[in-house]
Amino acid sequence: MKERSLEYLLGLYEKPYVRGEIRSKETNRKVRYEQKRKNRHLIFDELCLELFNDFDELCLEAKTLVLSPNQKKLVRYLIDEFSSNFKKLHHTASEKCIILAFMFYVKKIENSKIKLQSYRVSKKYGLTDQVFEIIVCRLLENFMQRIPIVPRNHTIDEHDILVREGKR
Repeated sequence: MKERSLEYLLGLYEKPYVRGEIRSKETNRKVRYEQKRKNRHLIFDELCLELFNDFDELCLEAKTLVLSPNQKKLVRYLIDEFSSNFKKLHHTASEKCIILAFMFYVKKIENSKIKLQSYRVSKKYGLTDQVFEIIVCRLLENFMQRIPIVPRNHTIDEHDILVREGKR
């Protein structure tokens, strides 16, 4: 039998996971979390393609929703940020519906005249105005909890000083 060098054997076992080894609960949790996160990004890619090819037979015109690269990055950030508590945004909505709400949220920042009802995809996945509003409100509430608004106490009225000195 051929002897293997010590460096070779150490190299085999310095990996985070060795084939045949039983994973810990923490490792399994991390793997499941990462799988869910990757799956949500794949759902986002599918929805981008579906929205790009959305065609309404009643209006006989294409209703496309094209996201710019920066908007796609923002949606991916939202997916990663809320990946651990996706169901807290809306407990009855599907993952596709929540990701679609992220996409419409990003588009509504740019153009507020976008209507959810004019996209067939929103009806298909159950994204109504009410569901969209709940998701966006909980999204913003989460951001506000992380960075609370702190009231400031002004002892000097800066506006009066500027008016008296003629700077305003």
